[in-house]
Amino acid sequence: MSMPSRQQCHSAFIAALVLGAVLCAAGTTVEAQPVNNECSAAIEIFADSPVGGTTVGATGTDINSCAGGNDSLDVWYYYVPTDDGIATFDLCEAASFDTSLSVFTGCGGVEIGCDDDACGSLRSSVSVAVSNGSPCYVRVAGYGGEMGTFTLSASLTTGGGGGSGPDVVYSDTVDITNWGAVGGIRGYSLGSYTCNIGNTNLPWNSTSPLLGMNAYRLENGRLMQIGMSWLKNATVAAAGNGCGMSCNGTGGSQLGAGCRDIYSASYNGGQGILGPRSQCNAYTGQYPGPSGGTGNAIFKRLQIAQADIDPALHPTALYFSEGVYVAATDALAGNALNNASHKRFTVTAGTFNLSPTGSMQVGVPAIQAWQNHGGGVNVPDPSVAISTVDVPDEGRFYMAAKVTPLGNGTWRYDYAIYNLNSHRAASSFTVPIPAGTTVTNVGFHDVDYHSGEPFDNTDWIGGADDSSVSWKSPQTFAQNPNTNALRFGTMYNFWFDADVGPKSGSAAIGLFRPGTPESVAATVAVPGACAGDCFVDGLRDGNDVQAYVDCLMVGGKSCACADFLATGTPDIGSIDAFTDAILIGTPCP
Repeated sequence: MSMPSRQQCHSAFIAALVLGAVLCAAGTTVEAQPVNNECSAAIEIFADSPVGGTTVGATGTDINSCAGGNDSLDVWYYYVPTDDGIATFDLCEAASFDTSLSVFTGCGGVEIGCDDDACGSLRSSVSVAVSNGSPCYVRVAGYGGEMGTFTLSASLTTGGGGGSGPDVVYSDTVDITNWGAVGGIRGYSLGSYTCNIGNTNLPWNSTSPLLGMNAYRLENGRLMQIGMSWLKNATVAAAGNGCGMSCNGTGGSQLGAGCRDIYSASYNGGQGILGPRSQCNAYTGQYPGPSGGTGNAIFKRLQIAQADIDPALHPTALYFSEGVYVAATDALAGNALNNASHKRFTVTAGTFNLSPTGSMQVGVPAIQAWQNHGGGVNVPDPSVAISTVDVPDEGRFYMAAKVTPLGNGTWRYDYAIYNLNSHRAASSFTVPIPAGTTVTNVGFHDVDYHSGEPFDNTDWIGGADDSSVSWKSPQTFAQNPNTNALRFGTMYNFWFDADVGPKSGSAAIGLFRPGTPESVAATVAVPGACAGDCFVDGLRDGNDVQAYVDCLMVGGKSCACADFLATGTPDIGSIDAFTDAILIGTPCP
């Protein structure tokens, strides 16, 4: 009997891929229909006890709010919390397909949380407030009809606010004042609608609350911070309605529970009520009071280089303003995690006047705009993954990542870190890479302090070695407490190109001020994918065959693994190379 030729093996294997027949030969079996295909048959899950599952064979077609009407083929789980707190459900450990994840109060109940790609590699993570003994229902689905296997984890964090006590939010910006230009830099200030959505009054005086104003530009697939102000100090609170709650009528030295305060942009640009960020502890809200003093048109105000918003230089750019509040009693009540809000603005050519447009994203920092508008106005960029990273017993960072195949066997890795309220701040960022990875175009971007703030604006030092790409502050805290660190209400960017594709991994954010821990981990896409390892678990096996079949038969944005040769398109050459990897047994690096 003659042996089949290599080409015959290829042909047979490709046919098997399309039919999915090799799944059994690889030791992987798939049920015709998952037992938890319907919400009424949801499987119970427990905190810190991950469970494996599959959507292959599922028939559900419910839609959640964060997948843009593009998800389907769902399975269901339920979780009963053992305490009040924040429950987090995630697919970060493993998923062979592009997932979406949503949480409901019950079968047919209200959706209370939803996520598409928060933890990188097109995997999902969502956190929701829960009450002891009240079950919530978790729906696992595939974006755009994708399907595959996954590992679902649940965890419960107790403590925190949830609206008990004062809770300040920046609820709208309706005007922006242009104060003019000095040396190519323009000064602006934002108007503020401020709500106390808590159940007790919020002290309102020269030390609290404090409003920092920021500006961002989204262009060519990257969001950058392009401006910041000093902190606007409060004066006297109004007591109006407009927060969607009943206002208790308290104003003056307090902003009453449920009440709204309004200040114009021109008032918020008054230099005498703008104080230094350097004197503020954003985690505790401690602040000594306003500094006084006046200067030229841009002094202390939201400074933006005119070149950074020139429509002639940036014809396709989108712009976003952001306000971030700091308030001592709000922080003490555990309600500081919703203190940043953002809104899009447009730029008028010639005058460089800024006009707010669209709706305010209350309680959501501007880093989220990278994902929500990365494809254009209100067109999400599904390749941007955003997650939160908390410092134990301290503040919060937001981590964003985007990986772009360049079509020449290389990928661009883009990261942004936003410090919401960590006083410990950040002084380094490290991304692991496999040995032998070629790294080029290492880049960094920050935003400058100004108007006499003591902080150094020297860029972080970036580079690569055999095991990582890293950036670090020019000096340590011990060497210089005023060196360039990633402080509260500020976002920094990091990027590089590599000749290795992405997988889900752990990057490290090094903390600036001394304490324990010295760093916190962020789950993001990092170089290290083994070509053909569609399941991204370090192996080439039946899971990858299943995921590859899903890519070929269903399609969707998780089919990057099908582009085995990194040409930008999963073509017959990629299928041929994948066949070699499985049949010949090419090992993963």
